[in-house]
Amino acid sequence: MRSTKVEFSNEEKALIAKVYGDIDAYHSADIKKEIREKMISSDKEKIIIDLSEVNYIDSAGLGSLVAILKDARMNNKLLYLMSPKQSVMRVFEMTRLDKVFNIISSIEEI
Repeated sequence: MRSTKVEFSNEEKALIAKVYGDIDAYHSADIKKEIREKMISSDKEKIIIDLSEVNYIDSAGLGSLVAILKDARMNNKLLYLMSPKQSVMRVFEMTRLDKVFNIISSIEEI
């Protein structure tokens, strides 16, 4: 099993959380906790979760992202999902969550 991790970087426009690995039942709680803590303590208004290195997401992973989105809204922050692979994007489309999240292909879009 590949390890999943999150790396954070502060860009001029936003806080970026780049996720590596799968967002699944095994890893989604840790990912949610890490991103939530960093997002709430950040002074950035815009938060980007970079999904370019995520190959797989399951219902637990979707639930974690929805929880992060709710937290972002409660903290007056804007959440974006960036560069999901086609396989991951398909899951968002099937669940209609592509209509709920702001999905972008690059940081220039915000």
